[in-house]
Amino acid sequence: MDYATRQLSQYVFDSSSLIFIERSKDVIQLRRRHSEVVLPEQVAEEVRQPGSPLETFLDHYPSVVTPFTSSEEDLYLQIRGQAGIHDGEAAAITLALSRSILLVIEDKMGRSKAENHGIRCLSWQEFLHGALFLPFV
Repeated sequence: MDYATRQLSQYVFDSSSLIFIERSKDVIQLRRRHSEVVLPEQVAEEVRQPGSPLETFLDHYPSVVTPFTSSEEDLYLQIRGQAGIHDGEAAAITLALSRSILLVIEDKMGRSKAENHGIRCLSWQEFLHGALFLPFV
């Protein structure tokens, strides 16, 4: 897969992945690749802290935040009802599943549940370092 193809990829993030990116001072990578970033509203709310680099990112690129469709709302409620899954993780898993996009997630339980749904997952480091995955078929 070449760079142009990779640019067409999208990634949905859970909160912990974004926090790790912020702590590693790599929010600039999110800015550079903002067209690839998809954030559920729940995740954006969880990571928005006054004066933080993530708040600045969200203020500059509000289009990365996306609401659920009505069918995604139902799926979210199903996933959220599973033991050990938090709001942000459930929201990220919902978007990854319904929109067939890659999920950047750190929580082991959340990642396991996502993979059980057939979602391709990667770590925040893999996202930053450009791990390549073939598109969904």
